[in-house]
Amino acid sequence: MLIMRRKFELKKRLLIIFLLTVTTVAWPAEIHEAAGTTAAAFLKIDSGTRPMAMGGAFTGLANDVNTLFWNPAGLTSIEFREFSAMQNFSIADINSQAIGYAQRLNQKMTFGIGFQGAFTQIEYRAQPTDKPDDLATVGGFATGLTLAYELIPEISIGGTAKLIHQRLSVENSLGFAGDLGMVLRPMGNLLGLGMSLQHFGLLDTGEDLPMTVRAGMSFTPLNALSVVGDVNYPLVGDFPSVHAGLEYWFYDLVAFRIGYSLNQGENLKNGLTTGIGLRREGRSSLINTNFQFDYALVPSADIGNAHRIAILGRF
Repeated sequence: MLIMRRKFELKKRLLIIFLLTVTTVAWPAEIHEAAGTTAAAFLKIDSGTRPMAMGGAFTGLANDVNTLFWNPAGLTSIEFREFSAMQNFSIADINSQAIGYAQRLNQKMTFGIGFQGAFTQIEYRAQPTDKPDDLATVGGFATGLTLAYELIPEISIGGTAKLIHQRLSVENSLGFAGDLGMVLRPMGNLLGLGMSLQHFGLLDTGEDLPMTVRAGMSFTPLNALSVVGDVNYPLVGDFPSVHAGLEYWFYDLVAFRIGYSLNQGENLKNGLTTGIGLRREGRSSLINTNFQFDYALVPSADIGNAHRIAILGRF
């Protein structure tokens, strides 16, 4: 009885801390004066097709391998093994990719590895001429190792250590960074509360990385329906944002997703996102893998549409 009471008090205190932090983040006093000055800008491109179709809200739901890039604590929701591969087709030939794999090690601990990157080519001119002198490659990638641990069935924590490489024309830089996360599920899968701190670290040039705090909530009244919401608050540069979305599975075969993100200082028409998902369950003795295909449309009234596709496997 005493142990159960202590667990209840712990969950209650963590819930109060979470709600107070969300309140503080959701109504910031001012915008950081160094907005837009951080390095490794590719880290600001959120990875994951399913999360982006729901408006970029996933920190509280965090229930598949995509959580590698949102909240490392969510990996404890993975039962066996999962992998994913995503391609983001954006404007101006700026494309990004993400690959993730996660595997449960034991009843309490889950391991994951993730890669995300974006590269493009820009024209280089020594003098103002019509024809460029050369093409310069710019972009970067990050690869990381993640461990998540289930403290009790309702509370999980996780962390990621990652190597970051940035290339700007002929200049290269390296850095190390980390992510920390926590997930609370006080009512099982019905309610999820998540929080993560991402990209805390530096490049060897001394430049700051886009360190960000995410706080999210999910509500799953039915196995087929999830409603999600996130608040993102960059600690170094850029603007805070609010995200919301939902997902509904029809007969556990086809999913419809829609969401909206609101970024301070941006065109209000840029926020709407939509997407679909398709599942196929492998039932033969030779193919015991569940495959999922995801698509997301992320429009922008200013620069055009971005299309994301991904495959996800569970085995």
